[in-house]
Amino acid sequence: MSSSDYRGFQDKIGGDMATASATAAGMDRGQKGSKLRIRASDLEALVPSGSQVEFVPSTCHKLKFGDVLLVRMGQEFVIRRFVSWQVAKSSAIMQVARANPPKVETYPDTQLVGKIIRVEARGGSYDPVKKETMGKRWANEWTCFGTSSPWRRIANNLKVLGKMMGKTKK
Repeated sequence: MSSSDYRGFQDKIGGDMATASATAAGMDRGQKGSKLRIRASDLEALVPSGSQVEFVPSTCHKLKFGDVLLVRMGQEFVIRRFVSWQVAKSSAIMQVARANPPKVETYPDTQLVGKIIRVEARGGSYDPVKKETMGKRWANEWTCFGTSSPWRRIANNLKVLGKMMGKTKK
């Protein structure tokens, strides 16, 4: 047997090891989750650089659009916004949005460390998703966190709807 036969297993073990090492390397145990200090943040308005975040392990199917995530990229951790997930041939993949530059990225679900539930910064503590105003949430929904225009999203949705309607007429 070749090593590629065990790729899914190796990915799961790698994800579990990264989560375990993140928990062990510099984090206190909170009442709800683990804590980690963020050196540099891509989502400065929600999670400022130097802030401490509390996260809980999560799986893709439990996440909602817009959740703030801690994602493992090699030896580092980055902050991203959850867009969607789907099951591929070998495993599940998730789509996340980054802020600078605005882009939708795709990662295997094994790179998900957890969902950020609390941010401690500048003498305060808050839930990053609830910090946004309703207008900002709508703008994020319509532009997929600045990665596309509202018109492009409407056109794609109409295209999908047209295909669905075409299938139901037959």
